[in-house]
Amino acid sequence: MGVRELWTILAPFCERRPLYELQGKRVAVDLSCWVCEAQNVADYAVQPRMYLRNLYFRTCYLLLMDVSLVFVLEGKAPELKYKTIASRNAVQFKGAKPKKDGVKTGKDRSRFNHTLKQCEEMLKLMGIACVKGEGEAEAMCAYLNEQELVDGIISQDSDCFAYGAQIVYKNFSISQQGIHAAKGGSVDIYDIAKANQSLNFGRNKIVALALLCGSDYSGGVYGIGKDSVLKLFNMVSDEEILDRLRSWRDQNSVYEELEMRISNKNLCTSCGHCGKVQTHTKKGCPACKTSQGCDSNFKNERLDIKNELNMRSKALMDAEFPDEGLINEFLAKKSNVSKLNLKWRKPDLINFVKFTVKYLTWEEIYSFEKFFPILTRWQLLHHEEAKSETHGTASPKFIKKRRAPKGVPSYEIVWEDKSDIFQNLIPEEQLKQFGDIEKLWSTIEPQDLVEKSYPQLVRRFEDSKKPKTRKKKNPVEEIDDLMKNLSITKPVAKKKPKVQKHTLDDFMVKISTPKKDCPFDLNQSKFGDENDLEVSDIVDDIVNREAPSLSKNTAMTVL
Repeated sequence: MGVRELWTILAPFCERRPLYELQGKRVAVDLSCWVCEAQNVADYAVQPRMYLRNLYFRTCYLLLMDVSLVFVLEGKAPELKYKTIASRNAVQFKGAKPKKDGVKTGKDRSRFNHTLKQCEEMLKLMGIACVKGEGEAEAMCAYLNEQELVDGIISQDSDCFAYGAQIVYKNFSISQQGIHAAKGGSVDIYDIAKANQSLNFGRNKIVALALLCGSDYSGGVYGIGKDSVLKLFNMVSDEEILDRLRSWRDQNSVYEELEMRISNKNLCTSCGHCGKVQTHTKKGCPACKTSQGCDSNFKNERLDIKNELNMRSKALMDAEFPDEGLINEFLAKKSNVSKLNLKWRKPDLINFVKFTVKYLTWEEIYSFEKFFPILTRWQLLHHEEAKSETHGTASPKFIKKRRAPKGVPSYEIVWEDKSDIFQNLIPEEQLKQFGDIEKLWSTIEPQDLVEKSYPQLVRRFEDSKKPKTRKKKNPVEEIDDLMKNLSITKPVAKKKPKVQKHTLDDFMVKISTPKKDCPFDLNQSKFGDENDLEVSDIVDDIVNREAPSLSKNTAMTVL
């Protein structure tokens, strides 16, 4: 719960934002709040230890968004909170089996701490850092935030602001359903700096609100509500408010004088000077130097004084008001942490599977399927460390395809177990029932992480996706290929017999060359025995010859 009415006062300064805005931030998580959100940490018939299941999936979501996490566990509870703890135990463990090992369920947190230890064990298997405060977990969270060791706190408890927190993430949800849901989950962001700038509403006023309206440590003052407190806050600064509350008991004479002034019927209620308000309205006020009415803001001041006196009378009915123990609980420094190691250590897949089989009754293959993407993401983010520490890691086999979940360019990678470290982790009957083993070993990873960790794997995949260059073919080859694809045989052209061409020169040589070894027959009686084809060729040769050019001095003889 925290400080009563504080969430209502801070509501105008709340922003509902998508969860992806936490990407890259350092966040402290109040672990007890996530456990308490289940309302009952007793075993369920359908899903035992629901708080472990919810814790795992929420943590996975933040890890895959590259959020640096530290979980804060409860320390020793302050005595002021014993009554609240007892009432919470009655609700949280209602219906649970009585413990036989001596674990108490009364005013301390022994049984609840046993629950937190199970959560801590699972978080360590996931490689997440856990710290334990000396007192309340929200006090440690607030200290880490105030010292700028984390950027914000995930909590439902408004006490964080009384302890000094600056930014609180409330109503954390990974659901995409409901009126406040956003794509990929959402969260309410409260920044106390905005409230302080607008209302001068700082840490001291939050502690004062806890004193007057109540908190986990006290019930507050009976009969005092939020509106009365805010009127007082408008009169007093944040630096002065706690001393003002102390003065209610220490400076009794001052407040008695104010009471006499407010109750004096001889004083005008409009300006506080001598006279009746009716007389001043008609004839004016000599002290205000007016002829009609009053010239003073005492009317509003009188209402504020009357409100404070009324609150004081109710508060002093409690002999211990103001409770200095409560003020000290919120304002005293309880931790001294200068450094915080938020490094994500290597997840332990084998022991995680064994843990979930024991505590969540998950099947081995289901645990492997849910946890394997956490291991591969760690390898991508800590590639150099993963190379030197091959035990309990996987090796990328090949990139299957491109993906874009929620618009993020990614690769689907198929991994393999080269060291056989995960062999026999999953029973054979579960593997047979699952069927697609390649799908079991597949994860979707952001492209930038894959390119940075496994550049050769990316290059091999991208080269396989490039279109192959084809040699340009001439038209005849393209027709041949087309005919082959259509299973049509190209008709074979018949070769024509080679015919020797005969020219007029050949014929003249034939009849005029008197050489003995000439292949032509010189017998003139055989003239006219030439082949018709041979004669045709001679005629074509004569026709195609160009006429000889005649010079100017050439005389033509006319026969």
